[in-house]
Amino acid sequence: MDDKLLIVILVLAILFGASRLPSLARNLGEGIREFKKGIADNAQDDTEAAAPTPPAGDASASQADPGGPPAAGGRGLPPAGDGR
Repeated sequence: MDDKLLIVILVLAILFGASRLPSLARNLGEGIREFKKGIADNAQDDTEAAAPTPPAGDASASQADPGGPPAAGGRGLPPAGDGR
């Protein structure tokens, strides 16, 4: 395993130059850190979204009577007919 790592480091040094390797490693580390932070934030959002909903008897949950006439100013369905 150590030989493979040494070969990878040698190839990277040849391709990018020894002076650019520290900045590449730093940018890679920052990218991984941001990725992990995004995953943690997404998991936190999922747990907040799974919070319990208010009970069905809550007046603010349902304000309209589904079986009644349309609300004032609302448009109902057109009259039934065959369109002739």
